[in-house]
Parts: sequence; C-alpha cells; structure tokens
Amino acid sequence: MRGMKQMSVKQKLTLYFIVFFCVPFLLIGFIWNFESTRTIEQSAIYFNEQLVQRLNNQLDDYFREIKVDTQNLPGHPLIQQFIKLDPNNSYEMYQIKKRISDELYPDINYKRKDIVSFYMYSVKGGVFGDSARYNLDQKILDSLQENSFTINGIVSTNWSVVPAFVTVSRLIYDNVTFQPAGVIVFVLKMDPLLSIADVETFGKEGYITIVDAENRYIYHPDKAKWGETLSEERLAKLSSPRGQFVEHSINGKKNIVYNVSHFTKLTIISEVSLKHLIGNLADLRTITLLIAAIILVLAFINFNKMLLEVKRLVEVIHISRLKAKESELKHRDATLQALQSQINPHFLYNTLEVINSLAVISKNRSISSMTVRLANLLRYRVGNPQQIIHLREEIDHVSNYTKIQQERYEKLEFSLEIEEEMLDRVALFRLTIQPIVENSFLHGYENHGLPSTGIYITGKAHQSYYSLIVADRGRGMSPELMAKYNEAFESVSEQQMLDSQVKLFSNIGLWNVHSRLRLSFGAPFGLTIVRSNEKGTEIEIKLPYYSHANLQ
Repeated sequence: MRGMKQMSVKQKLTLYFIVFFCVPFLLIGFIWNFESTRTIEQSAIYFNEQLVQRLNNQLDDYFREIKVDTQNLPGHPLIQQFIKLDPNNSYEMYQIKKRISDELYPDINYKRKDIVSFYMYSVKGGVFGDSARYNLDQKILDSLQENSFTINGIVSTNWSVVPAFVTVSRLIYDNVTFQPAGVIVFVLKMDPLLSIADVETFGKEGYITIVDAENRYIYHPDKAKWGETLSEERLAKLSSPRGQFVEHSINGKKNIVYNVSHFTKLTIISEVSLKHLIGNLADLRTITLLIAAIILVLAFINFNKMLLEVKRLVEVIHISRLKAKESELKHRDATLQALQSQINPHFLYNTLEVINSLAVISKNRSISSMTVRLANLLRYRVGNPQQIIHLREEIDHVSNYTKIQQERYEKLEFSLEIEEEMLDRVALFRLTIQPIVENSFLHGYENHGLPSTGIYITGKAHQSYYSLIVADRGRGMSPELMAKYNEAFESVSEQQMLDSQVKLFSNIGLWNVHSRLRLSFGAPFGLTIVRSNEKGTEIEIKLPYYSHANLQ
C-alpha cells in the first residue's frame, strides 16, 4: 500500500490500464479466438457431413434409376437366346448378335442417354461387344453371385485420349434353370457423376472425391488420379461407414469427412483445409496479443477489427447453411425423379404387350382390343405437348379413348362427322379435344349419376378457322357459370394469361385448353360454350388451318 501511495498518477493510471484492461483484454481475446476457431470448425464439419451425406444420397438415387431402367433386360428373349447359344456355333451367334445390335441396343439408348454401350458374357463362353477396349473380363461374373447389380467403378483407359466411363453389371439368370448364366456390363458416361461431385465445398482449397468398392478413385479434381488406388495410410482411416478425421500435410491440417453408401458401396470424401476454413483467425490472435501489450489506441483499433471479423464469420456460417439447404433441395428433386421414373412409359408398354399377348392366346378379343387402345393412348400422351399436329392424330386418339369408354358403357353412342380432307388441313396441339370429351363424361354424366349415352363431334369449315363442336346429352352447367366461362374466353388478354393473373375456376381443364390455343395461335382461336343446360352441353373449338399455324 505504501508503494502505491508513492506512485504518480500517471503510473497508477498505467498500472490500472494494464491490470484492469490489458490483462482482461488479452485473456478475453485469447479465449474468444480459441472458442471461435473451435466453434467454426465444428459448424463447418457438421455442414460438411450433411453435404457429403446428401451427395451420397444423390448417387444412390442415380444408380437406383439405372437399376430400375435395366431390370427387365436380362429376361429379354434375345439375351436369353444369347446365353443359351454355344459360342462355337458361329452362324447362329452372329445372327443373334446382329439382332441385339439392331433391335435391343437402340431401345436401351433411347431410354438412357447416359448408357454409352453394353457388353455381355455367357457362362458358356459367349462374348458380345468389344470388351478388350475397356479392359473388361469375365471375372465380373464371380463378383455378382451375391448381388445381381454391381457398380464396377471407373474403366481403365487413357483419360487424355478417350473419355472416362463407369461400368455397372447385372447378372443374367437362365429363365429355364434359374441359374446364373451370364452378365451384362453397361458402360455409363461420367457426366452425371461429375455434375453430382461438382459442388462448392467449404474453404478455397476444399474438394470432393468419389472412391469405388475396390478403393479406386472414380472422381478426383486431378484427373491423373482417376483409377488410382487409395494409399494404405488413407485406407486405414476409412475403417467405418462414415466419419471424419484431421490429416496433416505439407500445406497444413486438413479436415476429412467421408460417407460410404450401403447401396452403391461408393465412398464420398470431402477434404477441406483448416487454414482456409478458419481464415485470418490465427493471425488475428497474434495481433491481439501484441496490441494488448501496447497502448489503448491500438487496442481500440484491434477491437474494431475483431467486430469486423465476427461479422465475416457470421456470414461464412450463414452462407454455409444456405449451401446445405440448396444441396437438400437438389436431393429432394433427385428423389422425386427417381420415384417418378420407377414406373416409366416403356415399362407400361411392355406390360400392356404382355396383357395383349395373353388375351390373344385366350381368344379374348375385347381385352386385346382395349389393351392395344390403352397402349396407343399412353404413347400419344407422352409425346411433346407443344408440338403442332394434324387433326387426324387427335381424332384417332379421341376415338381410342371413346372406344375404351364404350366397353364400360354399353349404350354409349359415339358420332364423328368431319370431312376427310379436313383431317390433314387443320392444326392443333396434342390433348386438345380429348380433355373436353373427358370433361363430358365426368361433369356431364358421372357427377350427376347419369349413364353415359352419347358423345358427338361435328366439324365445319369456315374461311378463317375450322369449327369443331363437342356435344353430350348429360346435365350441363348453370347459366351463370356458362356466362362466366364465355366472358373469360372472350375478354381475358394473352398478357394476362402469361402473367398468370386469371384464377377464375376450380376446374381448370377447359381454361387450360383455351389458353394454350389462344397463346399459340391468337384470336379468334380457342373455346366457346355454345349451349349448356339440362339436355346437354355443346362446346365449340376454333382451330387454325395448318398453313396458318406454321406462320405463327
């Protein structure tokens, strides 16, 4: 106490500054930097784990699509003939290979643009395709005994000359003995895998790699590493299905996050430099220690710098969360596509062909006829909805639809009065008339508990347009609703349609047909409700002639 009394005011202020400001500031600054660094590392590792998991889910979805789209191929008659043939029978082997090339390969290529080619081996020794070019051998058959669908990994080839490919294999079972009889190897483009792996990770030097079940790189930012096997040191650290660890290198510490897919057996690895992840926090800690030992002004400046750094780090975490959310949305889209593709048109066509064959064998002409018409309806529906077609195509589609309904409603009468020469002169879009006919069944008959008794289509040529009248004998709409429809058909402008400003009706079928015609061909084309009462409904469709449609 006596020493304190002998100190000058300046010395006391200096001592107070050091004891009550510099020391706490130094201590708080050190703790703040340490905790901030640790928190940011943990947050980045967490979001990086989420990113790797979502990328692996996207790979699962992609290869599940491949598996679904190729599941019927091993049972194809041509492939079953191939695996049963003796390879020494050169002539028959040549004939079946030619048929596979001419008939089967175009269908596979149409279904999956990412399938470059495919190759087959039979247990009897038969080989289809130039397997030597891609270093494929028959040992793949052994690896498929436990799993009928296997991802083989990247093809060994010269990336600088020939593009890289990934191969997947399917086991072929003999449809008589049900024993493994061969294998199909599909060669896939790398583009889907590259698009999945081409994501921005955390840190300037972060990147994603993909490793196959044999611990070889399928994807690496350095193409020279494609096909290389992971080092023993790295493999020892990938001992569990998922995890993360820190690895030391000449460039500093790196955080490694990995995830192994149970379905594909592929491993996605994310590597992020902790130095770039943390940014300038290490340098800032050193500056804080120096500033705490100097003067108040420099300490104040450093304090401001800390606030700016906090703002930057908050933005880093915010951006990281946005990236994680974006990746989650992409994964949901991929999942939806995978679910939608599980039942595709080709599967339905094949199924309907089987039903038709069974009906023909059973001599049931009614079922066979309905099956063929239903297949035609499906093929027509999957066509380009924006393509301008002739009236003949749409009328054929409506006739198929109505004949199927006639099997359901025995007393249904279908009348079609259109000049033959007009069928190839009038233009329209796919599914222009059929929705209106379907509307008659639903709203004219079924919703009122009435039997479907008649659909009548009449055409009449005018100088500037062609008029089609679709009529039924069901119960029509109220005069108020009919007036509301006709007012909208007449008064709503094309710009309002484009701006989606019109939301007038709970049932938008008629409005959709009208807006498509009006937006594509202009006035006066579109719909008009001519009559709708207790005796039925008549709807007029004004369509352009084909030469007029081409000028739009």
